Amino acid sequence: MDYFQISKYEPGLEHEIHLLIKKVYDEFVSGDYSEEGNRFFYEWIDPEKIAERQKNQNTILLAVIDNRIVGMIELRDNRNISLLFVDKNHQGKGIAKALFKESLKKCVPAGSLPDKFYVHASPYSIPVYKKLGFTETDVMQEQFGIKYLPMEMILKK
Repeated sequence: MDYFQISKYEPGLEHEIHLLIKKVYDEFVSGDYSEEGNRFFYEWIDPEKIAERQKNQNTILLAVIDNRIVGMIELRDNRNISLLFVDKNHQGKGIAKALFKESLKKCVPAGSLPDKFYVHASPYSIPVYKKLGFTETDVMQEQFGIKYLPMEMILKK
């Protein structure tokens, strides 16, 4: 397994984060979405929007190998995963799991761990979230051309 470090987002990294997300999204996810959905998603991952969200209770953690970002997770309100992407060459190596576990430790203030964590999983990502311990809470849905399965994980306290 490749050695990776997990670090927090720093201003200026949003362009590299954007490139990672877009590369993985284009290869594995975009085919499941309509043109409207892809436009909506590309707007969501615009580097300026990534940077702006970090000012509003969003947190990004990064997996880095040899000074290159190979994975990322973005949390919203310390209880929702809004983005989780790992470079194709590093998938299946525990990076997504490590990013999620670290986000629970670093991004949720001590004593305020939520009872549940939520995600709107893309069709491609459902197996990943199931491996992490998330379960379906509803049927597949679509909003703004984005297909997703609502999922949650009950956290043990």
